Amino acid sequence: MLYAEIAVNSPISRGSASYHYRLPPDLEVQVGQLLWVPFGPRRLQGVVLSLLESTDVEGVRDVLGLVDPKPVLSPTQIQLARWIVEHYRCSLSEAVMLMVPTGVHQRCFSTIQLKTDVPVPADLPARQVDLLSFLQRTGKIRANKAKAAFRLRGFDVVLGQLARRGLVTRGWETEKPRVRPQLEKRVRLAPHLADLDSALASVKSAPRQAEALRYLFEKDVAEGKESPRSRAWVPVAELYAAASSNAQVMKVLLAKGLVEIEEREVWRDPLADRTFPFAARVALTPDQQDVWRAIERDLAAPAGWTCLLHGVTGSGKTEIYLRALEETLKSGRQAIVMVPEIALTPQTVHRFASRFPERVAVLHSRLSLGERYDEWRRIRDGTLSIVIGSRSAIFAPVSNLGVIMVDEEHEWSYKHEKSPRYNARDVAIKLGELTGAKVILGSATPDVVTYYRAKSGRYRLLELQERVESPAPQGAAEVVTDAAIAETATARTTFMPPVHVVDLRQELRAGNRGIFSRALTEAIGLALSLHEQVILFLNRRGASTFVMCRDCGHVLQCKRCNIPLVYHSAEDDLVCHQCNYRTFMPNGCPNCYGVRIKFFGVGTQKVEEEVKKLFPSARVLRWDRDTTKGKMVHEQILQQFKSHEADVLIGTQMIAKGLDLPLVTLVGVISADTILNLPDFRAGERTFQLLTQVAGRAGRGTLGGRVIVQTYSPEHYCVQAASRHDYSGFYRQEIEFRREQGYPPFGRLVKLVHSYSNDDRAEREADRFAQVLRQRIDRLGLPGIDVIGPAPSYVRRLRGRFRWQLLIRGDLVDELFDDLPIPLGWSVDVDPQTTL
Repeated sequence: MLYAEIAVNSPISRGSASYHYRLPPDLEVQVGQLLWVPFGPRRLQGVVLSLLESTDVEGVRDVLGLVDPKPVLSPTQIQLARWIVEHYRCSLSEAVMLMVPTGVHQRCFSTIQLKTDVPVPADLPARQVDLLSFLQRTGKIRANKAKAAFRLRGFDVVLGQLARRGLVTRGWETEKPRVRPQLEKRVRLAPHLADLDSALASVKSAPRQAEALRYLFEKDVAEGKESPRSRAWVPVAELYAAASSNAQVMKVLLAKGLVEIEEREVWRDPLADRTFPFAARVALTPDQQDVWRAIERDLAAPAGWTCLLHGVTGSGKTEIYLRALEETLKSGRQAIVMVPEIALTPQTVHRFASRFPERVAVLHSRLSLGERYDEWRRIRDGTLSIVIGSRSAIFAPVSNLGVIMVDEEHEWSYKHEKSPRYNARDVAIKLGELTGAKVILGSATPDVVTYYRAKSGRYRLLELQERVESPAPQGAAEVVTDAAIAETATARTTFMPPVHVVDLRQELRAGNRGIFSRALTEAIGLALSLHEQVILFLNRRGASTFVMCRDCGHVLQCKRCNIPLVYHSAEDDLVCHQCNYRTFMPNGCPNCYGVRIKFFGVGTQKVEEEVKKLFPSARVLRWDRDTTKGKMVHEQILQQFKSHEADVLIGTQMIAKGLDLPLVTLVGVISADTILNLPDFRAGERTFQLLTQVAGRAGRGTLGGRVIVQTYSPEHYCVQAASRHDYSGFYRQEIEFRREQGYPPFGRLVKLVHSYSNDDRAEREADRFAQVLRQRIDRLGLPGIDVIGPAPSYVRRLRGRFRWQLLIRGDLVDELFDDLPIPLGWSVDVDPQTTL
């Protein structure tokens, strides 16, 4: 008798808990397979973690069956999932389900139904009668949908009372699979038909049948398959559209033996309609050659390693990536390439697919469920060798991993902000350790912790200090990823663009109260007159950051989050940027009914309006989350700009990295202060990274360029360092600050957040758990661990729930949390990207 250890996809699974099940004798099971198992009254899915010959667990139940005959997780991925559980303090089911493709796992839901064969007592309370009447109208319904639709206070209590009286039955059902292989019907002429005339003779009185046969014969001729032995297959949908045909016509033709019909699987390929002209290797600068020789030598080593490739913006990091991929594929191994933004994925794919045609897979959340499912299966089968995608690409089922590349490794978008709160960069490093794969972390502005580890010898450090020149485009230029260099016979170096810092305090003293400083206004006008392009950066969406009544001082706030609503002029509504609550812009103050309402602050929409006002002939594009909700919008906006269909591009951090646009000669930073003054220990680092990255968009081509940064804090060390493109100078000051305060890399951080609908109860629970942690630290004798707080979170109320947080700082946080059950209502964020 064999048993299986299984991670069950259930929200009540806590910590590293797994469950034991008995395997029926007639069921062959492998480690990593997705199974159906009984779980209480429900039927749930689970992944086999290991096979056991015996178990000490009593009352073991039988596995019900297979979901997929092939394993969905490899043994290495199971090891990785266990590490995620241990490191990020999440449940085993959460970690495992990260690696199961979206749409494959099916959830179980509770249903309720009125019992029609039981008489209804006359003495039922009114609330029970109302619920029975509701169920009589709806029939069987999901419990959560009934609760949302009926809106009865104490719904669960009333439902329980009816169930105990035997008036309502409860059940469990499994939702239908959200994704399956896509099948396509196709048709062709029967092989025995010698010519069109003989076929038409049998359908003289059926013009639609004749039209269908003519179309199929024309297809044979067009594809050179007139021979009866090799007829052309035509999708049935195409025939219906082109020949005014339908299913009844096909049924008759099939019955007459004039056609053959078959069904086959069709891959949903996100790159199916794209063409990528082959791109050969390009020449390297001496700086690049030194770095490549070091990587090429180490790629042949059997053991895995992690390397930080620190290169200034435009230094040619992408060409190093491409050569490393080429060597990896020669050795018969596969690769994962991660980018931080979905916006960068199309350009990265273009660059890599041009060098490695028919070998690139794409994985990110903007793909349809079917596209993600089919890409996942082709990667699992080994059909595709290179996986390109955002954060989730690290969980692709690559069986023979040779190299992992994390571009812009410093980006906080690699951090998953829902449980499990993993950092894809750190997961990539762990996956490299488990598989022996080489990990290349690339950035012009490395994370301070990453750079410290590289300087101290934990990672290898390779640096590119020279920028490679991109030539001016001829017509519609190709847009490539950051650090990509032009495909020329020789590579030339160039200088970093000069940065001019404008003190906005001086602008105010001079009477300029507009969005743009005098220097920036003049520079925009000059660039437009020379038919060059301009990028304007502001890391804040909307038109105004808050709306206030000047009579009573009332600020319009989100009713669920208690934070100011942001005015969006394009839609003329107010939006909460935390929970996406939307409401109309009132004509008067809802507090005092006054009409003196004023808009304060600036967002990208306001910048767009001002540019159009000052430069009416300029063609303006805006690139932020509000304008990129469609599947292909990122690529469309970028194509417009690179084709010079627009003169000015305004955007948030989406435009701050990853793009090589040689016609951009001016970059303007509207405000460098949006992040700088936040109460977060990474505020200076993030500001430096954003300023340096966005400054790197200027001067990439032969036209040169310059950068203008507007700020109220021109003397701040991160602004000064960014203006000099001086990462080393910034790092020296930042690392001393971290050392003094005990922040990473000199101590670990864990952020604990408790949320509850009542503020007082949330505060009391935060106080209680803080006391538990302090007592545990004393009992275990853990030195150097601080429990900071409790304190209200930066956004104190979110989606109607009040939030209080604790911050744990120290080296021995793992020992503190080992075997410590986390109470319900708490979220755990290990190595948080922000303390806000």
